Amino acid sequence: SSGINAEYGGRVTKLRVKLAKLTGDNKPKAFIQWVCGGVAAEVRDYSRLFYHKCPEDPEQVPGGFLSDVNPDSLKVYDALVEARLANSPVYTSYQFERIGFYTVDQDTTGSRLVFNNTVSLREDSGKK
Repeated sequence: SSGINAEYGGRVTKLRVKLAKLTGDNKPKAFIQWVCGGVAAEVRDYSRLFYHKCPEDPEQVPGGFLSDVNPDSLKVYDALVEARLANSPVYTSYQFERIGFYTVDQDTTGSRLVFNNTVSLREDSGKK
């Protein structure tokens, strides 16, 4: 049977899966991306900084542009990436499968790898 074993604190210790041939009848809604021997990285995803298209328009935003700032415009995730990315130079870009394009940030150090989202891949609006 499939399932997940985790220790206290939620760290996954074992993943049990069933391998099935992909067909038109059993196509999953999502796939798992497996990273073997990965290295830790900080991944930064950005969304719209302002709620309105024109945050300086007093008719749309009577409180001024600062009142229109989206506090959730930056989301930071802990991730695992392939070990070969560990020594990537700043500003090197990669495509993270099915997510988007990311660039190595200048905050990266020898012990801390940081990626910024530069272009997101959008989900097909016709998908169900």
